Amino acid sequence: MHNKTEIGQYLKEHGEILIAPLGSSMLPLLKGDNCQVILKVPKESLRKFDVVLYRSGSGKLILHRIIKVQPSSYTLCGDNTYTFETGIMKEQILGVMTGFYRKNTYISCERAGYRFYVKLWWLLYPLRKTAAGVFRVMRGRTGRTGND
Repeated sequence: MHNKTEIGQYLKEHGEILIAPLGSSMLPLLKGDNCQVILKVPKESLRKFDVVLYRSGSGKLILHRIIKVQPSSYTLCGDNTYTFETGIMKEQILGVMTGFYRKNTYISCERAGYRFYVKLWWLLYPLRKTAAGVFRVMRGRTGRTGND
């Protein structure tokens, strides 16, 4: 597969796909170069904390976690991001993560250890957001741009 359209089409036709996520928005859970994610077409209602692949308004494919389920939309956030994406419609969601491989180890989203990680990571969100803000301020005071 070579582009975003093909991933969505493949999921529609086959119901499941294995992809290697790009970027850092789902760290520390999903580490791109040694991680592969299993996505399936959602057959039942999506729930809080499900990780979904969705197509943004600009057409970009994004893999983030549902943090709030509303009657007609979802609010999402990456595990390593601090801003919420609101108003994500069901029609934008292409697949839901059912498990992933880290190196050669399979981890199911139903596994107790995974569910514990998700709840703990979300519980720590306010602290992580504050720490990131403090870090940005401190980095700004030292004149560092992040490109040093």
